[in-house]
Amino acid sequence: MRGNASSSRRLPILALILCAGLQQVFAAEAGEEWLYSFQPGDNLWDLTDRFLIDQSYWNKLVRLNHVKRPRQMPPGTQVRIPLQWLKVEPASVRVVDVRGEVLLVRPGEAGHSLDAQAQLKHGDLLKIGNDASVLLEFADGTRQLLGSNTEVELLRINRFSDTGIGDTTIRVLRGKTENRVPTKGTRFEIRTPSANTAVRGTRFRVKVPEAEQSRSQVEVVAGTVNVTGDAGKLVLAAGFGTVVDKGAAPAPAVRLLPAPSLVAPANTMRRLPLELRWARVPGAKAYRVLVSHPGENSVPVMDVRLTHHRFSTSSLPDGEYRVRVRAIDAAGLDGEESEVGFLLDARPLPPVAVMPPAGGTVRTTAVNFEWSTPPRVSGYHFQLSSDRQFKALAADEKNLGKTRLKLPSLQPGTWYWRVASTFGGEQGPWGAVQEFMLKPEPEAPEVGFVADKDKLQLYWQPGRPGQHYRLQIAEDEGFQTILVDEVLSESRWSSPRYPSPVHFRVRVIDDDGYAGAWSPAQTVFPEPEPWYLFGIPAIAIILLAL
Repeated sequence: MRGNASSSRRLPILALILCAGLQQVFAAEAGEEWLYSFQPGDNLWDLTDRFLIDQSYWNKLVRLNHVKRPRQMPPGTQVRIPLQWLKVEPASVRVVDVRGEVLLVRPGEAGHSLDAQAQLKHGDLLKIGNDASVLLEFADGTRQLLGSNTEVELLRINRFSDTGIGDTTIRVLRGKTENRVPTKGTRFEIRTPSANTAVRGTRFRVKVPEAEQSRSQVEVVAGTVNVTGDAGKLVLAAGFGTVVDKGAAPAPAVRLLPAPSLVAPANTMRRLPLELRWARVPGAKAYRVLVSHPGENSVPVMDVRLTHHRFSTSSLPDGEYRVRVRAIDAAGLDGEESEVGFLLDARPLPPVAVMPPAGGTVRTTAVNFEWSTPPRVSGYHFQLSSDRQFKALAADEKNLGKTRLKLPSLQPGTWYWRVASTFGGEQGPWGAVQEFMLKPEPEAPEVGFVADKDKLQLYWQPGRPGQHYRLQIAEDEGFQTILVDEVLSESRWSSPRYPSPVHFRVRVIDDDGYAGAWSPAQTVFPEPEPWYLFGIPAIAIILLAL
């Protein structure tokens, strides 16, 4: 009887234990799980010892997965393991790249600048300055890009043993984050003043505007995100975004604006400023342009917001880049992005042409060329050609140390020239092609004249078609008192003969209005009187005397 009584007392206790165990199993079935695939040599006992909190979870694992033969589980068998059963240990966060001023503040310590490759931990606070950014990598491979003017706190930085999955919670006080969570099953949560976002394997962006810190903006690029506000929840799918205000539920999901259609640049960009254009996106109020180096390990070197559909800059150093462009809607949500890559090779910068002026006319066969001095230049490469493609080179001067060059004798015609800078054995891009016309100065004409007692005629050699002539006739050799100043289309001129000495000269005016040199001044005297006219007065005096 005593034994039966003892047994009867143990039964309720065992029932309670069994119920508690079943409740844990049922709770686990309703919660988050990790799926493990058996490898050769695996068994449930070792699996429990390696991943779970303690060996007591072996039976729970068997019941949860309805395992009938624990000793005969072939490779490939999948076992469900609730996250709450897994061992949890602190993890760290690696700083992959940092640009600009980023302040790290740890509990009980003064803040200091964040260094690349630093290790962050639970409780750390990051303050990203203006025109700065930082890229973080978590133990499970999750990456988070923090943009300029962002402030975040690492609330929970854990991992589930050596499962490869993490348990992370980040508080975003202000600014913008871009998140890529590649590991399925990872618990990654972002908290803002107005919303919580929880994901397990996705790509999404969370922003807290500087001017509206009671508002959160969430944009999903891939996967799904659970967004929770103070008054409701929303499951956000890829390609959609939402806005959450403090005290409210998430706004209905809206489709993100499509990726802008970029005008593809050349694979190698050789000129500055660098320009990139795209088609307008209907509904876009602005655009975001992010410029970074190739690969996944660098932060953007530029992150600009524009109101027009064109990006231009001269501040990027030479190198390989990728540019991402997004349209921004009226709610401030970034849309889907377009991406393009190129090589910028624009240095050393080309000189700016000084003379001859572009499109000008040179009047001497000995032509002087001059150009500016760009920064970081050791020499110049000069080319002159009779064609714009520079196939027929008339001059190809390399390793010039000065910014001036004189070519003594060129033929009349149209010429093209360009200059490139050199530095450290490397030649930069050619400067803009300059064109000029070489037209020697019209020669002073040789002027002849024919005169009789009544008429004066001037003549000279005809010029080229389109040329005119300027004739001046003056009373004095200095041509101060001008009697005639005419522009003629023919190479001759006539007038009544002057009763007093006159001086004349002629110059050629080219078809572009350029006037050549004056011909040597010549003098025409009046027709002399007959000799007998001088004797008449004398004869008259003699006759009167008789």
